[in-house]
Amino acid sequence: MNQFEIEGMRQELDVASVGFGPAGIALACALEDEAEDNGKKPFQRVKFFEKGRDATWHGAFLLAGTDINHHVFRDLVTPRNPRSRFSFAMYLKAKGRLYKFGLLGRPASRVEWSDYISWVADQLNDYVSYDEGVVDILPVTESGILKAVDIVTPKGIYRTRRLVLSHGSLPRIPEVFSAHLGGRVFHTSQYLKNVHLGGGPIAQRWLVLGSGQSAGEAVAHLLGAAPTTQVHSVHRGVGFRVGQLGQFPNMAFLPEQVDYFHQLEPARRTRVFDEIRSTNYAGIDADESQALYSFMYEGEVSGHQRLNLHTWSSVESVEKVGDAYSVVLRDNNTGSETTLYVDGIVLGTGYEQLAVPPLLTLLLPWLVREEDGSLSVDRSYRVSLQNSEGLQILANGTSEKTHGISDAQSFSMVALRAQQLTDALLATQPRQLAKVVSHPKRAAAARAEARS
Repeated sequence: MNQFEIEGMRQELDVASVGFGPAGIALACALEDEAEDNGKKPFQRVKFFEKGRDATWHGAFLLAGTDINHHVFRDLVTPRNPRSRFSFAMYLKAKGRLYKFGLLGRPASRVEWSDYISWVADQLNDYVSYDEGVVDILPVTESGILKAVDIVTPKGIYRTRRLVLSHGSLPRIPEVFSAHLGGRVFHTSQYLKNVHLGGGPIAQRWLVLGSGQSAGEAVAHLLGAAPTTQVHSVHRGVGFRVGQLGQFPNMAFLPEQVDYFHQLEPARRTRVFDEIRSTNYAGIDADESQALYSFMYEGEVSGHQRLNLHTWSSVESVEKVGDAYSVVLRDNNTGSETTLYVDGIVLGTGYEQLAVPPLLTLLLPWLVREEDGSLSVDRSYRVSLQNSEGLQILANGTSEKTHGISDAQSFSMVALRAQQLTDALLATQPRQLAKVVSHPKRAAAARAEARS
């Protein structure tokens, strides 16, 4: 395809975002609230590219009986604008469950939270193109100066000067399993798609790797799937730990902590992150810990142990043996090895943010990097560029190394970050919006602003 043909297909966008998960949806909410407050959309040509067919949140791991682990006020909009029509409270009102939820006495279930996110996304269909994942991002240069980017998808090519990275974190896959992925070796992000592979009875022997919430939930689900299921639960440390649920450790998610974290030197950031990671990683709820331990204990009492705990262990090798897998475990302290034969392997190994997102590979000459090789991102989530003019790249939930744990698979900053991103986008153009003020206090504020 020659350059003329490419230009003939290309569309111009004012704002382009890769991904329409919670971070992307929150940004679309902020843009829509901005439009409603001012009577005109701040940008006319906006597109969020989403590789999935819809905005279902963790659809392949929505297990019955599981709850979210954050307060419902930390939704897509409330910390930014409690009056927004996209809040969880407005969702409950629309569904006729506002009073009933108040009597629930527990956090929202994951199923309900996913339904809330889909409810919001359905109101923002004009912003998103589903089933259109981004294949590549190409630099657009003049005399070596980066001016814009071309976004390539299976459906077209789009040029923009405002690019938002809302693609989230990637499943962490230990290298020893990479050659075996697919079938009955899978990450928890693909759990429900693979656990009943072929539609038949669930496999009998499983290995679940990991000590966090997803690993614990997978273990519990497998044990409850059939009375004969055997599960080997493998941990690098002493086993499942209860997550840090206390008020003081969770102050790490307060908005002002982002300011504190961002101003630290990179080495300090790493140490601080490691100190507080147990508030969001590698921990299970107290009730789940009680249930799993009780299940293991009762197995010992009955002599029919279905939950087998392997602590201080690493997976040394995996080999396919017929329809099963031979897995060699190595004790990290003694060096002794144990061989297990299992029918399926679940990787509850969490998620990671790569130093440089693969989609930005062709932009590497223009990207400013931190000492550890990760992207340099300023406090307002702008990715630092060199030899560039007129192009803005924003990190939306992809900068945990520079902004801390609230940027790591968390809803804590998703709403406030969306406002900061919106402000950064608006700062790139003159604001000429029709003022539409219906509330008396807003009208008074507008008149006072006009006089000043």
